[in-house]
Amino acid sequence: MRKSVVVIVFLFSGLFAKAQFIDSLQNIINRKGSFFFSFTSRNSFITNNSANIFGFAVGSTFGKKLIIGGGYNALSSIITKKIMVGNDAVNEQLSFAYFSYFIEYIMPLTRHWKIYVTPFSLGLGGSNYQYFHDLAFKITDSYTVIPYEPQVEIDYNLTRWLGLYTQVGYRLMLVNNPAIVQNFNSPTYAYGVLILPLEIFAGIFPNSKLGHAIHDD
Repeated sequence: MRKSVVVIVFLFSGLFAKAQFIDSLQNIINRKGSFFFSFTSRNSFITNNSANIFGFAVGSTFGKKLIIGGGYNALSSIITKKIMVGNDAVNEQLSFAYFSYFIEYIMPLTRHWKIYVTPFSLGLGGSNYQYFHDLAFKITDSYTVIPYEPQVEIDYNLTRWLGLYTQVGYRLMLVNNPAIVQNFNSPTYAYGVLILPLEIFAGIFPNSKLGHAIHDD
């Protein structure tokens, strides 16, 4: 009997916690969102090659606790392989680019410290090899790819617009390119100086429409 009571209490506690989370999430989303924009850059590996992924992200911030948005990401590192085209040796360069759609939770710890958790970040794009030969641009081994990239970021904000950050995550290829013999699954990481250009703009032009959109959330 006692065990049954414990199980029932546990189940109702779980349902209550889930209901609270859904209500809190609904309240956050029901709030007017503010505009979000950032450049992104993170390090990773493709097989044994260092692979930097650069891009940008846009979206909306709700209640300074949730960000929903999307962005564009592309391989900025030069990774090549040699092939023979007729009698000529040519360097083929790897291309890897995709649009991503993400949900990110913001957890303030103190006045200066924040944690950003991104459990959902799904991409859709493609990878291929490209080369230039005989005044012609060629694309080979092109295929659609779907990467999944959860990550966690810790920020230390010195001011509203300047800080430091460390980010770790993982890139898992849900759909890979079968024509390219490279391993795109990889840890991802980034660290450096955090600059918030929208906060700078809002500080300089607080009465502008964008300034209100940033600070009124």
